[in-house]
Amino acid sequence: MNAPPESQSQRRRPPRCRLLFDENLPWRVASALRELGYNASYVGNEQDGAPPRGSSDQEIISHARATNQVVVTSNHDMILLCLEQQQSVIWLDPHGRKVTRDEMVVLVFQAAHEWEEMLQSATEPVCIRALRTKNERLSVESAVHLVRQRMKRLAAKKRRAAKPKPLGSLFDSTSK
Repeated sequence: MNAPPESQSQRRRPPRCRLLFDENLPWRVASALRELGYNASYVGNEQDGAPPRGSSDQEIISHARATNQVVVTSNHDMILLCLEQQQSVIWLDPHGRKVTRDEMVVLVFQAAHEWEEMLQSATEPVCIRALRTKNERLSVESAVHLVRQRMKRLAAKKRRAAKPKPLGSLFDSTSK
């Protein structure tokens, strides 16, 4: 028996959101997404006319705006700049843990369709925060607040790590 032909509405339409991966993310992730039919590019992809590697954050955002792309990044400064300029952004947030390229591929592949739905239903610029287990759409204000909190925690952690550690009993005056 042959299955009835799919109706136009039953077929999955090609993704419409356009993604621009920042250069701090592996370019192969964007290339792999593209193989699945997503409109994804990356900073440094000259064939797509994307900004060259080493471009300023402002140049990347200007390009994304001009080409109607959403910036995908884990760089806190880039996220803040996008939000300040009312540019939608996808924040890959591993919560302070390093993400391997393989883990990132899985995270992005699992989330891309949901990102598209979130972006298409947005009526104003948003930040989509992609965590390891879920995606959440944040308002510009709440995303700015979260990113600034994260930056403060990271700076405090860096300061603690840079402090010299006490040598302990090496210089204890009771030693004879």
